[in-house]
Amino acid sequence: MTEVRRTTPGLPETQRHDPPPLIREAVARYEELRSLYGAFCRHVRQTISEEITGRSIKIHSIEARTKSVESFERKVRRLLGAQRTSRHARDPLKTVTDMAGVRVITFFPKTVNEVDSVIRDRFRVLEKDNKSESRAASGSFGYRSVHYLVELAPEHLDRSDRRWFQGLVAEIQVRTILQHAWAEIEHDIQYKSVRAIPAAIRRRLAAVAGLLEIADREFQAIQDEDERSRRRLTV
Repeated sequence: MTEVRRTTPGLPETQRHDPPPLIREAVARYEELRSLYGAFCRHVRQTISEEITGRSIKIHSIEARTKSVESFERKVRRLLGAQRTSRHARDPLKTVTDMAGVRVITFFPKTVNEVDSVIRDRFRVLEKDNKSESRAASGSFGYRSVHYLVELAPEHLDRSDRRWFQGLVAEIQVRTILQHAWAEIEHDIQYKSVRAIPAAIRRRLAAVAGLLEIADREFQAIQDEDERSRRRLTV
């Protein structure tokens, strides 16, 4: 019987060969655990959705996805190729932290802070990375979102159906609908490009990001003024 080598879609042709043992082991372990991460991902999404509904927070949507095996392998290859720290070589499965991913898309910037309270109340936050704050600090325009790495708090692991989630980490992204539109378009352009994006295109993308940031602020100001007007009418 002819042996069929496994190839990974999206990898350069030079990298489409049997992966090293460390990567094969990590991929095999993830294949076994992927259904568990799927259940964990759905639980995180449901928890956030129920809490948002209970607090009458208005959002655009909430999405959840479990990382594909192929995407996991590509990321492990990149991490091991970069060799940034020894922990990548010790346990790739712990290095990749977005196997379970949830994304909350809001209409307005202020709602991002309301969702932050939900996340902090219902999960143990291991890490928070506010891309918007770092962009503002550097005076640049571009990708804006808030990323969290979370796990279930011990008091939420008391039920038998949740004990399997102990030690699992989920990534939660929170962004406005305009930030999401920019990120999706930028990602599509970058993903399809076979080379580095030219500087002229990067500048144009940054300019659009600046325009959308202004639009976000204006939409928020309009909503705030509308709420003040409604309160004055009820007095």
